[in-house]
Amino acid sequence: MKQIVEKIRIRLSKTESSYLFWAFLIPLCVMWLIYIALEVFPFGTNSVLVLDLNGQYVYFFEELRQKILEGGSMLYSWSRTLGGEFMGIYAYYLSSPFSYLVALFPKGYITEALLCIILLKTGFMGLTMGIYLHKTTRIVNKTTVVMFSAMYALSAYAVVHAHNTMWIDNLIVLPLVALGIEQLITKRKFVLFVCALSYSLITSFYIGYMTCIFVAAYFFYYYFAHNSKAENNFYLESCHFPKSLVRIILYSLTAICIAAWILLPAYYALTFGKTTFSEPEYTFTQKFDFLDMLAKLLPGSYDTVRPNGLPFLYCGTIILLLVPAYFFVKNISAREKSLSAIFISFFVLSFNTAAADIVWHGLQKPNWLNYRYSFMLIFFLLVLAYKAYPQLKTIDFRNIAFIALGAGILILVIQKQNYDFIDDVTCIWFSIALVGIFALLLYFKDRINLPSTMSSVICIVIVLELFLGGLMNAIGLDEDVRMSSRNSYVNYMNRVEPAVDYVKEYDTSPFYRMEKTVHRKPNDPLTLDFNGISNSTSTLNESVITLLNKFGYSSKSNWTKYLGGTIVADSLLGIKYVITDSDEESARYYSDEIHVMEDTEYIIWQNPYAMSLAYGVDPDIFDLDFENQESPFLVMNELVTAMLGSEEDIELFKMLRVSDTFLDNIKTGFVTKHKKYDKRNSGQSAEITYTLEIPANAEAFIYIPTDYPREADLFVNGIGVGTIMGNETDRVISLGYYEEDCTVDVTITLKSDPIYIMNEYTHFFYLDGEVYNDVMPKIGASQLEITEFEDTYIKGTVTIAEGDTTLFTTIPYDEGWVVTIDGERAQIHKAVNALLAVDIDEGSHTVEFEYKPKTSLYGTIVTTFGIALFAAEIVIYVYMRKKQKKEWENDYLNSFAVNFDLI
Repeated sequence: MKQIVEKIRIRLSKTESSYLFWAFLIPLCVMWLIYIALEVFPFGTNSVLVLDLNGQYVYFFEELRQKILEGGSMLYSWSRTLGGEFMGIYAYYLSSPFSYLVALFPKGYITEALLCIILLKTGFMGLTMGIYLHKTTRIVNKTTVVMFSAMYALSAYAVVHAHNTMWIDNLIVLPLVALGIEQLITKRKFVLFVCALSYSLITSFYIGYMTCIFVAAYFFYYYFAHNSKAENNFYLESCHFPKSLVRIILYSLTAICIAAWILLPAYYALTFGKTTFSEPEYTFTQKFDFLDMLAKLLPGSYDTVRPNGLPFLYCGTIILLLVPAYFFVKNISAREKSLSAIFISFFVLSFNTAAADIVWHGLQKPNWLNYRYSFMLIFFLLVLAYKAYPQLKTIDFRNIAFIALGAGILILVIQKQNYDFIDDVTCIWFSIALVGIFALLLYFKDRINLPSTMSSVICIVIVLELFLGGLMNAIGLDEDVRMSSRNSYVNYMNRVEPAVDYVKEYDTSPFYRMEKTVHRKPNDPLTLDFNGISNSTSTLNESVITLLNKFGYSSKSNWTKYLGGTIVADSLLGIKYVITDSDEESARYYSDEIHVMEDTEYIIWQNPYAMSLAYGVDPDIFDLDFENQESPFLVMNELVTAMLGSEEDIELFKMLRVSDTFLDNIKTGFVTKHKKYDKRNSGQSAEITYTLEIPANAEAFIYIPTDYPREADLFVNGIGVGTIMGNETDRVISLGYYEEDCTVDVTITLKSDPIYIMNEYTHFFYLDGEVYNDVMPKIGASQLEITEFEDTYIKGTVTIAEGDTTLFTTIPYDEGWVVTIDGERAQIHKAVNALLAVDIDEGSHTVEFEYKPKTSLYGTIVTTFGIALFAAEIVIYVYMRKKQKKEWENDYLNSFAVNFDLI
């Protein structure tokens, strides 16, 4: 009877979990103090915008906010590169329930919304870690739970990657996933596991994929680490391992099915190009020395988020003592210790083996921000340290002293390596001091009659360390990639938004595109809410990016930007308005400016020949293949010729005569398809000068095809006009408009690198204005007049002229589009390898476009099935538990041991 009373007391003590509020609040407050120290608004002019949060995510949150408050489809967005599916962006970046908090903040306060989201997620990381520790501890020390929860929530990974908000939900849910696995193995409970894994996959399919790998590894670890004396088999089930294995597979599949509504659209989005974004090499090479990784366990060990970065593993200096001490605890079986060492080794080898690391990252080499799964090792190390902490009194303190001495020697060895990212004072001395302090505190913790007081002192020291360590990580991130000021975002949007609003008031037609030559980032159209071509996202559309590059725009990798546009490309793509900050030469092909913004001096130009979203062209367009055509000027000529079905080549762009080429301090060579230009004498200037003969009333352009972009300086008649062949300057560049016949010197000055120019291409062209004014009205003879427009539905009428029996659109090709002509479904085709087109007869027609991707339908069906399956599993579980309870109800102790609850 005494044993029963004691078990009841322990059970009741576990229900007293209100203290976990501190596990939530303390990390949140410490993280806020870190941002206050960084002078983040309202305590300064800085913001949380850094790296991709600054260049990409903030704009996606703005788009989500607009869709929530103003309406719009989650399936499609016209504010990204010509238009494209939006569920991929939503699934990759926005599917966390925390994302919807942006709708609670006024427009213009998006940075504060993001700060709020980051702080809340930090708090919830502490809370879920606290729940895990609380649920897995027989006798709970509340201070200890709060302390280790803070160490998890304020680890180096959590602080440095806080700006990758879509990853953090998996840090929140990982402790619940682990707890769910343990409960599934031990007591066959599954509700928590299914819910946690579903949440993991829904909020980030990418990190969720990594969590699935963790599930597999942790299942085997936990089962065999706790397999002695039926420790993991509460009901003494026969054939326990195969049944547990079947259960983990079944319930994992259930979770995947529940998440299918977002997984299938996400997969579909990846098929547009992300799956071939990089070419991973599956080599079993070692990526870094093991000592390098140990250095990352120290405070102040921030190195970089760039491609050469090491895993972020710091989560408190005390683990340097407690994790080794874990292996000295007598109450922990040798089996568990051995498997724990193997589990740690599994992660170490995953980090350090190139092939394994690529598998973890979804079979794609990460672009910066390496080892995105390192938080899982942090979680595991903290669990081991937490197990050791209350058992220190069972360890001879000489072992602790030996561990502390070893940690100190290790720190000194790390100092001797002269790592660039290790500072003597803020890392080495600080770490040695902390090791000494924690060794003393741990010595006194169980040797004086104030154990709770000592735990509180240790907790305070750890929280102070986490603040300083987190601050050093945040400062390191700022120095590495620069955190942006709040004004750099808000003020820019406040300047440009009135110009965009003016265009919307000036032109209320259902659909048109606009762009601007003043940029903050490629995703500006998402925040400013206009239909543009600039965009940057990991859920890229490779074919459209390639096409825009062929048109001469700055477009490559996973981004496009409205730079390098010509009036021809703008017209064909339907860019009707352009906002500039100067009276640019190319604007002469537009009509007179419709407005000048007096406050900002922005000028808004209207393109009189901007095409509709769809227009009739000759079927010859299907014969075009630009794969091997590197000159955007020839691409434009060939495209217009095909659209008009002309038997003769139409030369909108004509080659300029180069009367002379002069090389100064240049030596030449040849590589595949390219001519190499390099300096003869590295200490002297090296130039290539072309002398051009330009006719009157012509705008001249330059474009240099190359497979090896290397930035060089560009001069026109000795006046610098920027750079060429760089990242954003690998595009068409205007050399100016010339009213009289003239000779112009164009000079390319090499920087430190050689340049590579593709063979067999002319670099200089001019636009024949007369041909342009003659051709564009002909192309626009059969334009769609849009009468209804929504994100996923377009309706309009078109009169197809003779020969224009292909309805060509500037909608990116997507099998989700359904096109009907006069009520009959039309077969969609891919034109110019990127855009949607359909066959159409001559005459007048009503055309409808509706976006209905099958993956969204299939995903909804599978999710419905998954939820039904989950419900059935719960019903069966409840029935079986009731049946067992009836069988055992005559035995009071056993009936208590059944512990009948689901989670």
